[in-house]
Amino acid sequence: MRFMFVVMLFSACSGVGHRSPASLLGPTVRRDAALAKRIDSVVTSVLALRRIPGAAVALLRHDTLVYAAGFGVASLTTREPVTTATVFQIASTTKPFTAMAILMLAEEGKVALDSPAARYLPWLPAKYAAVTVRQLLTHTSGVTPDMRRANVDEFDVAEFKRRLEERTASFPPATNVQYANAGFTLLAFIVEAGSGEEFGQFLRRRIFARLGMHSAGYRVQQRTDPRHARGYELVNGELAEAPHVFSGWGNSGIEASILDMAMFAAALEQRALLRSETYDQMYTPARFVNDSLPKFSSNGVPTQFGLSWFLTSYRGAELISHGGAVAGFSSALDRFVRDGWTIIVLSNGKQGADRLSQASGIARAIADGVGIRPNW
Repeated sequence: MRFMFVVMLFSACSGVGHRSPASLLGPTVRRDAALAKRIDSVVTSVLALRRIPGAAVALLRHDTLVYAAGFGVASLTTREPVTTATVFQIASTTKPFTAMAILMLAEEGKVALDSPAARYLPWLPAKYAAVTVRQLLTHTSGVTPDMRRANVDEFDVAEFKRRLEERTASFPPATNVQYANAGFTLLAFIVEAGSGEEFGQFLRRRIFARLGMHSAGYRVQQRTDPRHARGYELVNGELAEAPHVFSGWGNSGIEASILDMAMFAAALEQRALLRSETYDQMYTPARFVNDSLPKFSSNGVPTQFGLSWFLTSYRGAELISHGGAVAGFSSALDRFVRDGWTIIVLSNGKQGADRLSQASGIARAIADGVGIRPNW
């Protein structure tokens, strides 16, 4: 069942560079009943097929939000419906926010992308002395990918540092590529070192508040109010409520509504928080020390890394993407940039390994269902 269909318009971009929050919203309403009907049908079918409790979905055409809706329930206990105001954990889709924070500081001269991370983190183990900030952003650092022993493994910063010291590096910097949660934890600490403030406060002040992401938070303790979704894992064909975990710092930890995420997606389209040339860097594929391009596959599709983003394709369409999953939650943000479409999905359903998120399945089904192509 679908709840609370909302349509609004983000102002068309008339240039690039920094913008005030007020310039992100425009007065015009765009309605497309045929589009809404197609998306409703697709999402309802996928939720039933995959046994997903609930999801919130948004579709943007350039920086115009043309569709936003909630489906299913936020809690299997209370049967509270998912709406566009429902708050979900977004898991690894936190990483583009971490990258945004680093790039803001880089523009201000407080962090240098090609400087060693140890310049900002003097406690970094000697084996990572040559690792640069840029290599952390592009998953080419060789830092041990994950300090967790399981998806629900929670520990403090002191334990993170102990495990980082204890575990061996995966490879010399810029000689290979490996998706690394731990690298983005280090980036969050670099934000704190460069800005002089706690990472969550930086996110709230510099990104959430500026974009009007009023429901967004960072490492928020579990809340039982109706607006906060409960997370569920599909295990052996049965849905079970998952424990509330954060899975680290910087690599995960943000919670947000679908409308919050639409604000972020519109800002990406408008290039609103950074200089245009910085966005160009963000979407430029990383290279190894021998100047070759890293070879990486995501779900069997050749993929490269920009500064946090997966640079890939779907059915031949160029795709800039990030998704994620944490205990009971999954998310997807797919930007078909050349085609002018962005699909965002937040869900309180998860199944299997972190990269096999339910939200990604919904997002790709929407892309198929509405026929993403340049002139649609």
